[in-house]
Amino acid sequence: MTGVQTCALPISFLDARPYEDAARNRDMHRDAWARRLKIDIAKPWLIAVAMQRPGDKMRSHEILAQALGRIAERGWQLILVGDGPARAQVDAAFAPLASRVVRAGQLDEASLPGLLAACDLFVWPAISEAYGMAILEAQASGLPAVAGASPGVAAIVADGESGLLAPEGNVAAFADAVAALLDDADRRALFG
Repeated sequence: MTGVQTCALPISFLDARPYEDAARNRDMHRDAWARRLKIDIAKPWLIAVAMQRPGDKMRSHEILAQALGRIAERGWQLILVGDGPARAQVDAAFAPLASRVVRAGQLDEASLPGLLAACDLFVWPAISEAYGMAILEAQASGLPAVAGASPGVAAIVADGESGLLAPEGNVAAFADAVAALLDDADRRALFG
Protein backbone atom coordinates (compact mmCIF):
# COMPACT_ATOMS: atom_id res chain seq x y z
CA MET A 1 0.00 0.00 0.00
CA THR A 2 1.31 3.41 -0.85
CA GLY A 3 1.42 5.87 2.05
CA VAL A 4 1.10 3.27 4.81
CA GLN A 5 3.89 1.02 5.99
CA THR A 6 3.61 -2.08 8.14
CA CYS A 7 5.26 -1.13 11.38
CA ALA A 8 4.64 -1.29 15.12
CA LEU A 9 5.01 2.49 15.33
CA PRO A 10 2.44 5.04 14.15
CA ILE A 11 3.00 6.08 10.52
CA SER A 12 1.47 9.33 9.31
CA PHE A 13 -0.28 9.63 12.71
CA LEU A 14 -1.86 6.20 12.27
CA ASP A 15 -1.11 3.01 14.15
CA ALA A 16 -1.83 0.53 11.35
CA ARG A 17 -1.76 -2.58 13.56
CA PRO A 18 -5.51 -2.76 14.40
CA TYR A 19 -6.39 -2.30 10.71
CA GLU A 20 -3.88 -4.89 9.51
CA ASP A 21 -5.08 -7.34 12.19
CA ALA A 22 -8.68 -6.83 11.07
CA ALA A 23 -7.72 -7.37 7.42
CA ARG A 24 -6.27 -10.78 8.32
CA ASN A 25 -9.71 -11.72 9.68
CA ARG A 26 -11.78 -10.23 6.87
CA ASP A 27 -14.24 -13.12 6.49
CA MET A 28 -15.06 -13.14 10.18
CA HIS A 29 -15.63 -9.38 10.18
CA ARG A 30 -17.70 -9.52 6.99
CA ASP A 31 -19.99 -12.18 8.47
CA ALA A 32 -20.42 -10.22 11.71
CA TRP A 33 -21.09 -6.89 9.99
CA ALA A 34 -23.49 -8.48 7.47
CA ARG A 35 -25.59 -9.69 10.40
CA ARG A 36 -25.29 -6.43 12.34
CA LEU A 37 -26.17 -4.16 9.40
CA LYS A 38 -28.50 -6.67 7.70
CA ILE A 39 -26.77 -6.42 4.32
CA ASP A 40 -26.08 -8.92 1.56
CA ILE A 41 -22.72 -10.57 2.06
CA ALA A 42 -22.49 -11.47 -1.65
CA LYS A 43 -22.72 -7.92 -3.06
CA PRO A 44 -19.79 -5.48 -3.13
CA TRP A 45 -19.67 -3.22 -0.10
CA LEU A 46 -18.64 0.39 -0.61
CA ILE A 47 -17.82 2.45 2.45
CA ALA A 48 -17.53 6.16 3.16
CA VAL A 49 -16.33 7.40 6.54
CA ALA A 50 -16.84 11.09 7.19
CA MET A 51 -18.34 13.69 9.48
CA GLN A 52 -21.70 14.89 8.28
CA ARG A 53 -21.46 18.65 8.48
CA PRO A 54 -22.22 21.57 6.16
CA GLY A 55 -19.67 22.79 3.65
CA ASP A 56 -17.10 20.59 1.92
CA LYS A 57 -18.11 17.40 3.76
CA MET A 58 -21.72 17.87 2.67
CA ARG A 59 -20.61 18.63 -0.88
CA SER A 60 -18.59 15.39 -0.88
CA HIS A 61 -21.67 13.46 0.25
CA GLU A 62 -23.73 15.06 -2.53
CA ILE A 63 -21.15 14.18 -5.17
CA LEU A 64 -20.95 10.62 -3.85
CA ALA A 65 -24.75 10.25 -4.02
CA GLN A 66 -24.85 11.66 -7.56
CA ALA A 67 -22.00 9.44 -8.72
CA LEU A 68 -23.52 6.29 -7.25
CA GLY A 69 -26.85 7.23 -8.82
CA ARG A 70 -25.11 7.05 -12.21
CA ILE A 71 -24.08 3.44 -11.55
CA ALA A 72 -27.19 2.28 -9.71
CA GLU A 73 -27.58 -0.71 -12.07
CA ARG A 74 -24.55 -2.36 -10.49
CA GLY A 75 -25.05 -4.51 -7.40
CA TRP A 76 -23.23 -2.37 -4.84
CA GLN A 77 -24.25 -1.46 -1.31
CA LEU A 78 -22.97 1.66 0.46
CA ILE A 79 -22.18 1.82 4.15
CA LEU A 80 -22.10 5.35 5.53
CA VAL A 81 -20.10 5.77 8.71
CA GLY A 82 -20.41 9.02 10.60
CA ASP A 83 -22.95 11.48 11.90
CA GLY A 84 -23.29 15.18 12.48
CA PRO A 85 -25.39 18.30 12.07
CA ALA A 86 -25.94 17.72 8.32
CA ARG A 87 -27.38 14.23 8.78
CA ALA A 88 -30.80 15.21 7.40
CA GLN A 89 -29.17 16.74 4.31
CA VAL A 90 -27.04 13.62 3.81
CA ASP A 91 -30.15 11.46 4.08
CA ALA A 92 -31.89 13.68 1.51
CA ALA A 93 -28.94 13.41 -0.90
CA PHE A 94 -29.03 9.61 -0.71
CA ALA A 95 -32.86 9.31 -0.67
CA PRO A 96 -33.08 8.06 -4.30
CA LEU A 97 -30.65 5.26 -3.33
CA ALA A 98 -32.05 4.61 0.15
CA SER A 99 -32.56 0.88 -0.41
CA ARG A 100 -28.84 0.51 -1.21
CA VAL A 101 -27.47 2.69 1.61
CA VAL A 102 -26.93 1.50 5.17
CA ARG A 103 -26.09 3.87 7.99
CA ALA A 104 -23.57 2.52 10.48
CA GLY A 105 -23.65 5.79 12.42
CA GLN A 106 -20.74 7.01 14.44
CA LEU A 107 -18.49 4.13 15.43
CA ASP A 108 -16.00 3.87 18.24
CA GLU A 109 -12.35 3.55 17.37
CA ALA A 110 -12.29 -0.19 18.11
CA SER A 111 -15.16 -1.01 15.69
CA LEU A 112 -13.91 0.78 12.60
CA PRO A 113 -11.01 -1.53 11.62
CA GLY A 114 -13.28 -4.57 11.40
CA LEU A 115 -15.88 -2.78 9.31
CA LEU A 116 -13.28 -1.37 6.93
CA ALA A 117 -11.70 -4.80 6.52
CA ALA A 118 -15.12 -6.27 5.73
CA CYS A 119 -15.69 -3.88 2.83
CA ASP A 120 -14.59 -4.00 -0.80
CA LEU A 121 -13.96 -0.36 -1.75
CA PHE A 122 -13.51 2.95 0.05
CA VAL A 123 -15.23 5.84 -1.74
CA TRP A 124 -14.89 9.54 -0.92
CA PRO A 125 -14.96 12.57 -3.27
CA ALA A 126 -12.73 14.52 -0.84
CA ILE A 127 -13.77 18.06 -1.73
CA SER A 128 -11.07 20.42 -0.38
CA GLU A 129 -9.77 17.59 1.81
CA ALA A 130 -6.54 18.64 3.48
CA TYR A 131 -5.54 15.10 4.43
CA GLY A 132 -7.53 11.90 4.41
CA MET A 133 -7.14 10.03 7.69
CA ALA A 134 -10.15 7.86 6.83
CA ILE A 135 -8.46 6.98 3.55
CA LEU A 136 -5.27 6.00 5.37
CA GLU A 137 -7.32 3.82 7.71
CA ALA A 138 -9.00 2.18 4.71
CA GLN A 139 -5.65 1.56 3.03
CA ALA A 140 -4.28 0.07 6.25
CA SER A 141 -7.27 -2.31 6.17
CA GLY A 142 -6.35 -3.48 2.68
CA LEU A 143 -9.01 -1.47 0.89
CA PRO A 144 -8.48 0.26 -2.43
CA ALA A 145 -9.84 3.80 -2.59
CA VAL A 146 -11.67 5.89 -5.12
CA ALA A 147 -11.23 9.50 -4.10
CA GLY A 148 -11.25 13.03 -5.35
CA ALA A 149 -7.83 14.31 -6.33
CA SER A 150 -7.59 17.11 -3.79
CA PRO A 151 -3.94 17.88 -3.02
CA GLY A 152 -3.89 16.17 0.40
CA VAL A 153 -5.57 13.04 -0.90
CA ALA A 154 -3.40 12.86 -4.00
CA ALA A 155 -0.42 12.77 -1.65
CA ILE A 156 -1.62 9.51 -0.05
CA VAL A 157 -3.51 7.67 -2.82
CA ALA A 158 -1.21 6.60 -5.63
CA ASP A 159 -3.49 6.80 -8.67
CA GLY A 160 -3.44 3.44 -10.44
CA GLU A 161 -1.49 1.77 -7.60
CA SER A 162 -3.52 1.99 -4.38
CA GLY A 163 -6.70 3.36 -5.86
CA LEU A 164 -8.15 5.69 -8.45
CA LEU A 165 -8.35 9.46 -8.27
CA ALA A 166 -11.03 11.46 -10.02
CA PRO A 167 -10.76 15.19 -10.70
CA GLU A 168 -12.09 16.98 -7.65
CA GLY A 169 -15.83 17.57 -7.95
CA ASN A 170 -16.26 15.65 -11.22
CA VAL A 171 -19.32 13.43 -10.68
CA ALA A 172 -19.02 11.52 -13.97
CA ALA A 173 -15.32 10.74 -13.51
CA PHE A 174 -15.91 9.63 -9.92
CA ALA A 175 -18.74 7.33 -11.04
CA ASP A 176 -16.56 5.90 -13.81
CA ALA A 177 -13.73 5.18 -11.34
CA VAL A 178 -16.05 3.43 -8.89
CA ALA A 179 -17.59 1.41 -11.75
CA ALA A 180 -14.15 0.42 -13.04
CA LEU A 181 -13.18 -1.07 -9.68
CA LEU A 182 -16.59 -2.64 -9.07
CA ASP A 183 -16.17 -4.45 -12.37
CA ASP A 184 -12.63 -5.67 -11.62
CA ALA A 185 -12.19 -7.64 -8.40
CA ASP A 186 -8.62 -8.54 -9.35
CA ARG A 187 -7.67 -4.89 -9.70
CA ARG A 188 -9.33 -4.09 -6.37
CA ALA A 189 -7.27 -6.83 -4.74
CA LEU A 190 -4.08 -5.56 -6.37
CA PHE A 191 -4.74 -1.98 -5.21
CA GLY A 192 -5.61 -3.17 -1.70
